Amino acid sequence: MTLRRLLPPLAAVGSVVVVIVLLLFLNSRSSSPGAGPAIQVPRSVSPSAAPTPSVSSTPSPSAPVTATPTPSTTAPAPPVSEPPATTQPAVAKAPVTVLNNSRRAGLGHDVAAELRAKGWPIAKVGNFRGRIAMTTVYYAAGQLPQARELAREFPQVRRVEPRFAGLPGQGLTLVVTRDWS
Repeated sequence: MTLRRLLPPLAAVGSVVVVIVLLLFLNSRSSSPGAGPAIQVPRSVSPSAAPTPSVSSTPSPSAPVTATPTPSTTAPAPPVSEPPATTQPAVAKAPVTVLNNSRRAGLGHDVAAELRAKGWPIAKVGNFRGRIAMTTVYYAAGQLPQARELAREFPQVRRVEPRFAGLPGQGLTLVVTRDWS
């Protein structure tokens, strides 16, 4: 009779242990040793490596202008030095599924509104059952550039990871945790 009373609590404890082991397994797959940082910022181009601009036929403001230049005596205008480009080429913004993984009611909808305000289409908003340690954008094959762009635009995104089996949504999925501010 004592064994019958202990069976339900033991089953509950066993279930919790199985869930913890499963979560540890899933989290250890994405963080293999030596994998480096979760978000990699592209290196900027140094000024010495910047491409040399082409010579323009328009004279620079510092060059003297003559009324009738002759081809044999007129030197080409010096190249105009321009600063290296600091903006990256635009990446097409893919639809994002936003999943709330916190106890903050409405956080998923609030974040979806922030994304929408910056031009990101929203595919779906919902909740994520499970535990993700920090706000993470998960991407499908071929969507790494879009995932990095999303992380660049929103510094609250702390990790960029490939999608895992069982993750709701398709393509880009942003799992938002309590660390979103």
